[in-house]
Amino acid sequence: MPLQHTWKKSEKDELNMSHEQKTKILFQLGMVTWELSRLDFDQAGSLFEEDGKFQIKTCLSRGLLQDGRHLIEDLNRGPFKSEKDFYEAHVSAFLEHVQYLRLRHHCFFAPIPAQSEYDDYEGFRKASDLWSDFVTVQSKIDGSDNRTDYVIAQEILSEMVSRCTNDVSKFSLNERKHRFPIYHPDFSVDNIFVDEDFNITCIIDWAFCSSVPLSMLLMAPGLPQSRYEIDESLLPAFEDGFRYALQKTSQPENIETEMTLYRMLSCSRPMWLLSRILNLDTTTDYHLFKALWDSMKIQDQDISEFFRSRQSSEQYMLLHSDLKEEEQTTEQIDRSEKRYFRGETLRLAIARKLTLVSQWSLRYDKSMANGIRGNGDVFVADKKLWAWIDNCVKV
Repeated sequence: MPLQHTWKKSEKDELNMSHEQKTKILFQLGMVTWELSRLDFDQAGSLFEEDGKFQIKTCLSRGLLQDGRHLIEDLNRGPFKSEKDFYEAHVSAFLEHVQYLRLRHHCFFAPIPAQSEYDDYEGFRKASDLWSDFVTVQSKIDGSDNRTDYVIAQEILSEMVSRCTNDVSKFSLNERKHRFPIYHPDFSVDNIFVDEDFNITCIIDWAFCSSVPLSMLLMAPGLPQSRYEIDESLLPAFEDGFRYALQKTSQPENIETEMTLYRMLSCSRPMWLLSRILNLDTTTDYHLFKALWDSMKIQDQDISEFFRSRQSSEQYMLLHSDLKEEEQTTEQIDRSEKRYFRGETLRLAIARKLTLVSQWSLRYDKSMANGIRGNGDVFVADKKLWAWIDNCVKV
């Protein structure tokens, strides 16, 4: 049966698996990951069968294809001969996406509420409505302010890619330095089948499997879906399964190889965070970016200082001005707001007041330096804000 029948998103669901059962699944996925690491190629890309032989050709990864990225011209799509080239192509795709393609629900400083953060559905629904109201005012998601925020984030993501690949290169195994193992892009509960004892019987949907840098393969899978980070308490089971399978097949003379793989495995979380953000395969971009920032200690300044310094720079103010020419007109935005709110004056008033307080439309204006948020933390519209507003409305 598919694992999705028993692995539920909410821990409160009566049909949800026990922690012990989930641990068993992660242990087995660790073993599968070790076996995949042994099937490697000399380039990173997607696997094609021609004339009875498998070949690595153009990379069909999500980060180079999804949400219109397949339309981006002059993008290096591989096959790639180095880990650096592989990740730099994904950074380039991210940069083109955030400037010119639809961002759907992605609003960097207003992450969409996650149901797992709320004790009940009603609380989640209220937060989702408040979020939707907020991003509708001034058409924030595809507006120049939000797009420029993502371009600024890309600047630091590029530095993070360089840092990550340099760190991983220290662990590279000499005999596998330029080898790229097979990777399943979606170890989700939809694609994993188990028996009644939670033994994995098969894994389906290998259509877009690719050869990737070893650092990507060693990332713990996101469950129940790839965009969700697994509970921290389950991570040791994945690592233990990988180590168990490795030790069963290793030889005494390979002790150095084992230790190198263990170190790479323990450093896999930054690569998971980086991959999710670059692919926009997440609903909480800011929080994942903040976690990556904190884990890698990229800058001496904090994240608020970093964004404020970039938002007030000539480079990004000019970019913001260029992007603004491509966004909706004031009249189009007004019509969209009227269609959305349909006389809901209180909701509209709250969303507009939040927009004013956040100084959303002033962040790329030199006058922002003297504004009410000029020296404070960046404004993030998230769970704490929605809970505060809900309490205020109740009073």
